[in-house]
Amino acid sequence: MFNQIASLAQDTDQMLCLTAKQLVQAGQFHQLFDLRLMQRRHELGIPLGEQAPLDELEESLRNKLEQAYLDACREVGNLLLEAGKTRDAWTYLRPAGDKAAMRLWLERAIPDDDSAEELIALALHEGIDPERGFAWLLARRGTCNAITELESTCGNLPVKDQVACAAVLVRHMHDELLGNLRGHLKRLKQDAPESSSISTLLEKNPKLLEEGAYHVDTSHLATTVRFARLLTEKSLLVMAIELADYGNCLAKDLQYPDSRPFEDTYPAHLLLFKATLNIEVDQAIEYFAAQAQAAVLEEEGASAVETYLILLERAGRTEQALNEYAKLVPANYTLSPYAPTLLHLAEVCHCWDRYLEICQQRDDIVGFAAGQIAKHEH
Repeated sequence: MFNQIASLAQDTDQMLCLTAKQLVQAGQFHQLFDLRLMQRRHELGIPLGEQAPLDELEESLRNKLEQAYLDACREVGNLLLEAGKTRDAWTYLRPAGDKAAMRLWLERAIPDDDSAEELIALALHEGIDPERGFAWLLARRGTCNAITELESTCGNLPVKDQVACAAVLVRHMHDELLGNLRGHLKRLKQDAPESSSISTLLEKNPKLLEEGAYHVDTSHLATTVRFARLLTEKSLLVMAIELADYGNCLAKDLQYPDSRPFEDTYPAHLLLFKATLNIEVDQAIEYFAAQAQAAVLEEEGASAVETYLILLERAGRTEQALNEYAKLVPANYTLSPYAPTLLHLAEVCHCWDRYLEICQQRDDIVGFAAGQIAKHEH
């Protein structure tokens, strides 16, 4: 190899092309990365022995070298993917921002005993494909470990990925509970039609819950129902309602209270889920409004207020939500990413004069400027 490279020393382009080819064939991808950077430095006339930091180069050279670095990351990262070295591949693709390539590769991956942990870590913990990673986690480690992992991880995920993971969990818990209920009915020598829902089975077979019986870990059930607050898709909410309905039928010592506004865990969740489906909306709004008004933000946090605002938006009452936000959320108090912002509510209901008035009352100059832009764009 070295003799071939030396023979082309007078033709730099051919020499570097041959060197790159040899490195790829030998699987020496880390060295290929170094070669690509060296190649670009040579093309830009930067002495190869000069190791000046990037910030000491003039801006045009620095920009070209930074682009070369990203190009080399993509090239080497994709070669490592093809070689099945996923963890090393992500080391290069991450700085290049090439999550799409990793996501496509994960779509084709089939976890086995050797690769599962690495694939789950990449998909879930690195945020490349959290929904897929969480589904793998559930399948490999079971509900208990998966829920524990999700609770510790979800705060680092964008809301849309949290929603996707919540959907996976709700489907899993619904299937597990329905299967266990049917199994119980078979042991009782009762009919368990495939078309029956959880709620129907409970209504027709009260013996299922006699003497404090339960069919899934009740703490897992409560956690799943809590994650279901993120969901708005009809089919998933129907499942969530059935899970909450089952929880509401359990013995009281198996119904674990949550913090406001879900201290009465399952009835409160049922109100939220049904109202999201446009069922008993006024009753739900009345309940969550009272919870929000009674909440002390400095002591309890903003969960009650956020849930109320979320519900108003889901119910299409965004103008009311805008006014309630102004009343219930102190100036300079930041709500979580789950809650609608003032600007978003104004965009939905087009109440720009009211929005600008609220911004002035809160001395929010940036929000006021954003509102002026949005108002005139609409």
